Amino acid sequence: MNRHGDTRGGECSLRAFITDYVRSGESERLAAAARSAIDEVMRSPSAWRERGPPPTNVKSGAGHRVIFTCCGSGWQAVWAAARAARRCAWCGGAWAVRAPAAALGALAAHARAAHARLRPPPAHASRAAKWLADDDIVRFLQSLHNWLALTQPATRASPQDLKQAYEREAEILGSSLGDGAVTRKEIISDTNALADLAVLCETMDWLSTNIRSLPSMLSGSGSVKLSDKFLNDISSAAMIFDEISHKCLLFLHLEMRIQCFHYLGQEERSTDNTEESEGGGAAQLAQALLSFHEQVHNVLAPHRLAYIMNGVGEMMSAGVVWRWQGEAGARGGDARLATLRHCLAALSLPHGGLHRAHAYLHLLTCAPEEIITAVREKGAQFTELEYLNAFKVIENRRGIPPAEMRVHLKQLSAALGHVGVTV
Repeated sequence: MNRHGDTRGGECSLRAFITDYVRSGESERLAAAARSAIDEVMRSPSAWRERGPPPTNVKSGAGHRVIFTCCGSGWQAVWAAARAARRCAWCGGAWAVRAPAAALGALAAHARAAHARLRPPPAHASRAAKWLADDDIVRFLQSLHNWLALTQPATRASPQDLKQAYEREAEILGSSLGDGAVTRKEIISDTNALADLAVLCETMDWLSTNIRSLPSMLSGSGSVKLSDKFLNDISSAAMIFDEISHKCLLFLHLEMRIQCFHYLGQEERSTDNTEESEGGGAAQLAQALLSFHEQVHNVLAPHRLAYIMNGVGEMMSAGVVWRWQGEAGARGGDARLATLRHCLAALSLPHGGLHRAHAYLHLLTCAPEEIITAVREKGAQFTELEYLNAFKVIENRRGIPPAEMRVHLKQLSAALGHVGVTV
């Protein structure tokens, strides 16, 4: 009996000794080794440049095709620290888990710095960067069904919900531009820079997915009892990488939309009146969208690529309607819409989003009396400003005397006031 008691006492003393050793020195050694390995990888000239598939010797991250390889190596340093903590088990494992948590802090710092380098800063002329720096616009985008369906798997969005989201987004972003042209400085024409952001987006999501697997690995078979603080720290770390991934995704989403307004505004400023030149901006937009898609379709997960590209048709409509309200009207509009339809088909996107542009093109061919009658009978299909600008184009085209047009405008105002405006 005494012999067994002595053995148990020896085991308790040994466990206490090992636990104290892990707490006082080993946990920090593991953390320092992991941080050093991460720093060394990130100092490499190939860091944030070299791409490749994720490491195959980790259990999570399935579905990610391409990441920055420096993050794959950095994650392996975190994983090695976590495995060492798991081996400590009841002999100081609760202290050893501080090592992977500290390593995640180092990895997050490098990720934030890389994001700051790869993204255009808000001070840059990039319109997408300025939109992304506007909290109101970001909150608006993240309230739409297409974003909720992407980020909340339990959310179910019907085709009608998504259509309304695309149209609402096109309206709000278009209205934020006012009447000014979108200059070339306001877009990112370098598709390689956009592809880097796509890889960063996937890399950050891959890291977040792996980070969330740590608690189950560490506590499997009762290896380590994890504190609430540690679980909260892991959740917070994953959210850092989620945030970077989401910012990259939102930027790419916005960039495709501002490019619609930029390129589709080219015709309005063109001095060449040939039919070929009228399709120029649409053709340039098609080339830009197809080039971007070619760069990223093998990088981004399908649902993230869909978030960026779906709704482009509605944005095209907003872009052409925005410019057709100018003095030149919809000159060459049929050729332009044909080019955009071919572009959407090449991207495997529906061209239903161009319906509004087709409707506005038809509107510009109608007499004021026809438009007023249609509003009275069927309701308004455009905003009041869009109708007013259409009337200006029609007045110039048809040579309608100002006095007669004032009568038409009063009738239009009365019709709109009666039925309201459908947006």
